[in-house]
Amino acid sequence: MPADNESMTVPIHSGLTDDNDFVALVHTVVASLLSDLHPAQVWIIEIDNWFDHKWLGYSGNGIIANWMFAGSKSSDFIANRLDSVKSEFFNEKTSFPPFSPNRVLGQWSYIKSGDNYVEIPLPDLPHGTTKAHSSANLNRRIEAFAVNALFIWYSGNSLKNGRGSLMVYTGNSSQVNRWFAAFERKGDWTLTQTKGISRGELLRMIETTRAKSIDGLIH
Repeated sequence: MPADNESMTVPIHSGLTDDNDFVALVHTVVASLLSDLHPAQVWIIEIDNWFDHKWLGYSGNGIIANWMFAGSKSSDFIANRLDSVKSEFFNEKTSFPPFSPNRVLGQWSYIKSGDNYVEIPLPDLPHGTTKAHSSANLNRRIEAFAVNALFIWYSGNSLKNGRGSLMVYTGNSSQVNRWFAAFERKGDWTLTQTKGISRGELLRMIETTRAKSIDGLIH
């Protein structure tokens, strides 16, 4: 195991349109999660531009029948297959958020090896490279994709728009935990919203990991 003042980590890629301070913030959160959870597999996924909390747990759109009243009793409803309606799905079993392939800037995979993580390009990607109907994603469940895995989505183009998104899914064969955080550049990058995790918990995670990094440099 790493020493107390060291953190396991994986690189977070920063492009020309990314704010380096926001990328460093994402890196700090990822280092904290790796240190606490020790997942067997890690995915880092960059999404083009900011995304909001509505993506958390969102599985995609599907088509459901439009039930029409056709009588005087509560049971007198019929489903018209030609009069179906589109509906948003938030499945009890968590599936991958259905980002369009042209928004996925990169998908990097890492495997735990001893006390470190090594990058290994795994062939089965969380997000496909070709566009598919949103309903096709409804059954792509996190639990079936990988055991003991950590998935991190972060937003690109943060240099220009001054906003950043971070979404985290941690899963095993029986349960997936998920949360979202939004940040804005107000001089320094500031946490503005959380969902699925308390503001205090996330801030403590960031500050604790930063303190360990500084302590490691001193020693």
